Amino acid sequence: MEPLADGSRNPKRSAIKQVASGRFGVSSYYLTNADELQIKMAQGAKPGEGGELPGHKVIGDIAVTRNSTAGVGLISPPPHHDIYSIEDLAQLIHDLKNSNPSARISVKLVSEAGVGVIASGVVKGHADHVLISGHDGGTGASRWTGIKNAGLPWELGLAETHQTLVANDLRGRTVLQTDGQLKTGRDVAIAALLGAEEFGFSTAPLITLGCIMMRKCHKNTCPVGIATQDPVLREKFAGEPEHVINFFFMLAEEVREIMSQLGFRTLNEMVGRSDMLEVDKEVLRSNEKLENIDLSLLLRPAADIRPEAAQFCIQKQDHGLDMALDQKLIALSKAALEKGLPVYIETPICNVNRAVGTMLSHEVTKRYHLAGLPSGTIHIKLSGSAGQSLGAFLCPGIMMELEGDCNDYVGKGLSGGKVVVYPPKGSRFDPKENIIIGNVALYGSTSGEAYFNGMAAERFCVRNSGAKAVVEGVGDHGCEYMTGGTVVVLGKTGRNFAAGMSGGIAYVLDVDGKFHSRCNPELVDLDKVEEEEDIMNLKMMIQQHQRHTNSQLAREVLADFDNLLPKFIKVFPRDYKSILAKMKEEKASKESLERAAKEAEVEEQDEVELKEKDAFEELKKLAAASMNQKSSEKVEAEQVKRPSRVSDAVKHRGFVAYEREGVQYRDPNVRMNDWKEVMEETKPGPLLKTQSARCMDCGTPFCHQENSGCPLGNKIPEFNELVYQNRWREALDRLLETNNFPEFTGRVCPAPCEGSCVLGIIENPVSIKSIECAIIDKAFEEGWMVPRPPLKRTGKSIAIVGSGPSGLAAADQLNRLGHSVTVYERADRIGGLMMYGVPNMKTDKIDVVQRRVNLMAAEGVKFVVNANVGNDPSYSLDRLREENDAIILAVGATKPRDLPVPGRDLSGVHFAMEFLHANTKSLLDSGLQDGNYISAKGKKVVVIGGGDTGTDCIGTSIRHGCSSVVNLELLPQPPQKRAPGNPWPQWPRIFRVDYGHQEAAAKFGKDPRSYEVLTKRFVGDETGTVKGLEVVRVHWEKDASGKFQFKEVEGSEEIIEADLVLLAMGFLGPEATVAEKLGVEQDNRSNFKAEYGRFATNVDGVFAAGDCRRGQSLVVWAISEGRQAAAQVDKYLTKEDGDASGEGDSQEDLVKRHQDLSQRQQTVMT
Repeated sequence: MEPLADGSRNPKRSAIKQVASGRFGVSSYYLTNADELQIKMAQGAKPGEGGELPGHKVIGDIAVTRNSTAGVGLISPPPHHDIYSIEDLAQLIHDLKNSNPSARISVKLVSEAGVGVIASGVVKGHADHVLISGHDGGTGASRWTGIKNAGLPWELGLAETHQTLVANDLRGRTVLQTDGQLKTGRDVAIAALLGAEEFGFSTAPLITLGCIMMRKCHKNTCPVGIATQDPVLREKFAGEPEHVINFFFMLAEEVREIMSQLGFRTLNEMVGRSDMLEVDKEVLRSNEKLENIDLSLLLRPAADIRPEAAQFCIQKQDHGLDMALDQKLIALSKAALEKGLPVYIETPICNVNRAVGTMLSHEVTKRYHLAGLPSGTIHIKLSGSAGQSLGAFLCPGIMMELEGDCNDYVGKGLSGGKVVVYPPKGSRFDPKENIIIGNVALYGSTSGEAYFNGMAAERFCVRNSGAKAVVEGVGDHGCEYMTGGTVVVLGKTGRNFAAGMSGGIAYVLDVDGKFHSRCNPELVDLDKVEEEEDIMNLKMMIQQHQRHTNSQLAREVLADFDNLLPKFIKVFPRDYKSILAKMKEEKASKESLERAAKEAEVEEQDEVELKEKDAFEELKKLAAASMNQKSSEKVEAEQVKRPSRVSDAVKHRGFVAYEREGVQYRDPNVRMNDWKEVMEETKPGPLLKTQSARCMDCGTPFCHQENSGCPLGNKIPEFNELVYQNRWREALDRLLETNNFPEFTGRVCPAPCEGSCVLGIIENPVSIKSIECAIIDKAFEEGWMVPRPPLKRTGKSIAIVGSGPSGLAAADQLNRLGHSVTVYERADRIGGLMMYGVPNMKTDKIDVVQRRVNLMAAEGVKFVVNANVGNDPSYSLDRLREENDAIILAVGATKPRDLPVPGRDLSGVHFAMEFLHANTKSLLDSGLQDGNYISAKGKKVVVIGGGDTGTDCIGTSIRHGCSSVVNLELLPQPPQKRAPGNPWPQWPRIFRVDYGHQEAAAKFGKDPRSYEVLTKRFVGDETGTVKGLEVVRVHWEKDASGKFQFKEVEGSEEIIEADLVLLAMGFLGPEATVAEKLGVEQDNRSNFKAEYGRFATNVDGVFAAGDCRRGQSLVVWAISEGRQAAAQVDKYLTKEDGDASGEGDSQEDLVKRHQDLSQRQQTVMT
């Protein structure tokens, strides 16, 4: 808050300062450095709730800012301690205005029924600004009970407030603001039309700065470095002011467009013009529940209620500061303010003089900042009966002495000044038996001293965090929620003393022996005053009290101090006690270390003086220094390296403590000689426990969102947590709720879930894929996966054409619902892509694919192989339609993309799938002994096209024993890290090294890939066999329309030798035979036309799912579409059944059927 060296304002200074119930660190300095002071009466997201900052979060800057002790928790209850009525709130408004006359005083209210009346009282209490906060604002760290059940939308509260203020002719005296998830220019326009002049944004700008709404703000684990005090995580913050500026610029532009459409020139013209809003009839028609909702009162223009009243703020509030006693005090203190000279002022005071000394403190703080003036520079002697808030926010250097008595709030927010109150000299009453100051004295004090010769009323020293005070008796709730400072009570206390007290010390003279029953012992210990330091502090404070107030009681206590000492009780908060003890130990150990270091230094000096000068001494020193430096560098390197597996992994902040360890491959030099799976099996143990501990349990997980993460919606955070807790069986249940074949996805899926993992924003994501694979592998190993045929059959028959992941998923779902399912496959084995498209070293055909097929067969799914539906007369489409109630086409996208260049018809040029399919079939039939495959042995292999298929061709060729392998790719090489146009949570298009590339590098010494290469023609010999390719280098650049186009690089032509060329350039769509014979429409990409979500084609009873509908895609998408298509088929059959019988299943029956299915999926073994 201090100005910069050049005198300009410090950018770290916050213009708006909140004053909530906690008052932690609210001092004269805090209030002076603000343009707006906002009284937080309630939060939109959790009105009426208090808060708490646990001790482990109160560290470093937080403890300093809140004027408390590091490590001691801070409890922030609702604002019921100094605000009981609208008059109390008006007093706080007055106090704050005095503390900074140039600041605007705002009151934050929650949008609730009746808020308009409250707002009227607030404006009458002279608030310059009223904020109506909606129920869905906040960071998301609030409890669900608060977010879901408290507050109302801002629209309701705002409309009521505006209308009520206009009706009472108060609207012109205040500025009205609203907030609560405002995001767009439309929101701003609606808010203005309902009566707001200002609009609060928080969540939306935070999003522009990088917030991803993880909703863990309270855990200090924000991965983007926004809501955290952890220096490691704060380093991750990548937001820029320009991001926010850009957002608001575009927002303003949208508002301007709406204004022009409505015919408004200025925003003030819009305020309160709710006649420009109307109910959306389309919304009403689409939801019968809304038919009876009447919004006419909400949309009633306030001008109709009181036409002559102002609709927006036209005048400033009169806070009556001109009449304040402080104006006189400031004038009389000119010498002290300008030159720092001592000043003594005597003046009478009466109870209309409120907040005396507060404006003077503001003037001192403005000039002398946090330090203020030297003690006692301004001494003000008052006599009479003071009004409320005497000495509120009194800063260092001012002493306020009152002979008389005073009202509530004495020394509120005391900020280093001194307040002394004693009865008039001639008074005859006994001060220790009479109340001399009102309620809520020293509320939220941060520093300073106070001496009261008499009793204080209720709630004395509530929220005191640093002031020293002596009083001769207190009412109920003394020292409540105190966090620091020292209080001496030389007399009786009321009940509930020290409730919620987490810091500071109170010494109480237990004159009647009843203090134990009046103290709340929940957080405090009641100790004897025995330590020398305590005795000295206590005695000194009583002496100061006697000196300042001439107290008779203090004189008597000091005269008989040794005898009365045993009657003093030290009220000592337990947490505070342990923190102080710890600090004492640390200080002692530090001092002993410093002492030892000094002694060692002296000894060394003596040794040096005694030692003869050695010619090599300097060289020895240099060598030793070098060794020390190297060892320290080594230690630092070791510290930076984080473990990826530990036996006792801790979940909290696991992502900070542990490094990722993903899928592990076997040694490439070993695995390239066999056809076993390249992936090492991950067993339950320390590795998986540690990796699952890295999952942050995000409040908003992106890993299972369809548009960015897992299309299946796998409940990833949940099964990660269960694996961490070693609850594997429950983890399996959670996994099978959404995924029929985790053993497939855990091996061949590229894991889009990891690409959208929140942790991926700042470092390596959670290794979700290996955890998923480990869960299902353990399930099969433990015997948990057993056949569970449906309990009854529906009598409906479904034919599924194609046995890839999509067809199998649909079959599995429909079979569990009780339908009879037959799967037709044209190959000789079931599995489709998983059987013949993916090589054995990625997914074992017998131990993984066939195992699942056998399990499904045992559950009642019928499989027919060698069934070329549509071509083979035995399996004609007419027959299938005749024998079944529905057909699902899941034939995949099997039409490969060709390369029509000269020489394409040469022998030795093959499609990748032709090569891979034949290899796997021969491997399964005869272990490659029958020779019925395309061999790459001893050949120079060129694979055209990257991607998984290209990698599989490389790995297969190496196992055959090729003499070389080259992989050509037309596109540029992907970057090592995400490009600016490829932000999280999109799938990261980055350079990766897959198993095939590893093996090629191990065998041939380099990565086989070449990027930006175009094939011009294939070169053959006289026998028509391919012998090479003519290629040219290309360069990609944007054309005039902004599209990327490639240009050939002149003079870069070359011939690459090749005996075998494999085309792995993707797939164009399904083969057309089935579509033509059934009459199924195709889209412009030749895929079967079926709307996503419904999956029904134009032919009744025929559905399409998977790659044949969406185009070439991932296994997870295929399974997802199979599952969704199955649900639509079931809905179709149930509806058809209902139509036939004249009555369909009710919605409840349908829901019950799918709930039963879900339960059967979870319960895999009885």
